[in-house]
Amino acid sequence: MKPDNAAIYERARRLANLAMWSVKLQLRRLQSVEPEDEYFILRPWTDFHFLIMALTRIRRAAELAAKVPPIKPRIREAIRQFDVALPNRKKMRDVAEHIDEYALDRGWDKNVSRKSLEVASCSGETWKWLGYEMDSKEALRASERLYEAIRQGRALLPPQATSSRTPRSMPPQRRS
Repeated sequence: MKPDNAAIYERARRLANLAMWSVKLQLRRLQSVEPEDEYFILRPWTDFHFLIMALTRIRRAAELAAKVPPIKPRIREAIRQFDVALPNRKKMRDVAEHIDEYALDRGWDKNVSRKSLEVASCSGETWKWLGYEMDSKEALRASERLYEAIRQGRALLPPQATSSRTPRSMPPQRRS
């Protein structure tokens, strides 16, 4: 049986919530010193790549939410704003996802050379890779705006279309 609009919305909202937490986790890790840094000096770059994945996931959750007709226009606009705020996210994601092809200079974008795959830098909040930049603070703001648009979509749905029980939006705190 095909899911109804309420089920699609609720799933999109839950997936966006998880992605938002992942974005925040990766941003925290990018600003911190972690125990493994003593042995793995490239750990921040690994976390940067995980940030790109988390940003892609929140956008995909928004794409799912946009399949619900009453909220489609608002979500489409929020996605457009997200893409404008993070214009290099997709390029970075595409190269990271197809790194095997780019490593052989067989990637779709011929402007990306295999020689640039392992060249990166960071200056404050700005991360540079492949000749593109991403500001981590702007990534957080863009993600929060997109997530909020998804959350506000609930108000545009008929009351009976959403569950009366709202799942927890925040993961429970660990107790020591």
